[in-house]
Amino acid sequence: MRTFALTVLGLTFLFLFMAVSRGTAENVKFGIPGLTMTMMPLAVAKERGYFQQEGLNVELVLMPAALTIKVLLSGDLDYTTTIGSAVVASIRGIDVRVVMCFVDRPLFDLVGTLEINSVADLKGRLVGISSRGGVIDVATRQMIKQSGVDPAQVTLLIVGGQTEMLVALKAGRISAGLLSPPQNFLAYREGLKNLGFAGAYIRIPSTGVVAMRDRLERNPDQVRRVLRALSRARVFARDNKAAVMPILKRFLKLEDDDLLSKIYDYHQRAETPDGRIDTGLAAETIRDFRQAEGVAREISVGQVFDFSYLEPLR
Repeated sequence: MRTFALTVLGLTFLFLFMAVSRGTAENVKFGIPGLTMTMMPLAVAKERGYFQQEGLNVELVLMPAALTIKVLLSGDLDYTTTIGSAVVASIRGIDVRVVMCFVDRPLFDLVGTLEINSVADLKGRLVGISSRGGVIDVATRQMIKQSGVDPAQVTLLIVGGQTEMLVALKAGRISAGLLSPPQNFLAYREGLKNLGFAGAYIRIPSTGVVAMRDRLERNPDQVRRVLRALSRARVFARDNKAAVMPILKRFLKLEDDDLLSKIYDYHQRAETPDGRIDTGLAAETIRDFRQAEGVAREISVGQVFDFSYLEPLR
């Protein structure tokens, strides 16, 4: 009876502690464009309890990439993950900052239909993109240009997100388009062709943590805690593939173990070691988006990227 009483008492204190923790945790909303592999740090940080240990109750809010900055600006989101949209917004004069980069190159394959054997075959063809000025737009143009094809000889057509891109490819409405996991691997199962890994042509950060500069100044402690939790999640995920697979299965809603393993390995091709990118790459990223947007005005790296909230390098 005494042991039972002590057990009940211990559980009571535990539940009280958990209730108090939930009550005092800061609510944080992250806008994400989809349940994709590049969002893995967020999924791992939530499931492993890293956010909770930093006193944060994080909610992931699904919305189109084109809307994330608008909603962030309205105050209905605290952070977003779409770096491309953030760079475009900054170029247009919105005071937004990229404070962490998960990957430093686009995790996309250029996938073509059966009659397309190389990028050169895309002359005079329709190529799908998700939106004007985004990462897919910039990466597609660069792949075409670096393959010796004048981008003006290819028609870029806005078809929507990754699901819509795959549907358009299978239906033959477009001849090629950039697909990220798992859509690229699903496309290959359908017999579609891999025309090249975008990350081999261009380095450009696509996913990370974005916030308004006002938030950084008002609540720098919260920003540091968010980034610390995500840094821990990234290290854990990098070193513990077997333990991460069940988390990915739930997050991506995929039961195919072979597909999940391929997605995990593919993602590691583009991960940044510590959440930072070098000044040269940051400047190139800004330049590429300025050209895509037709903006001649110079934009400094510090107006877009700020990694000072990350833990110091050791």
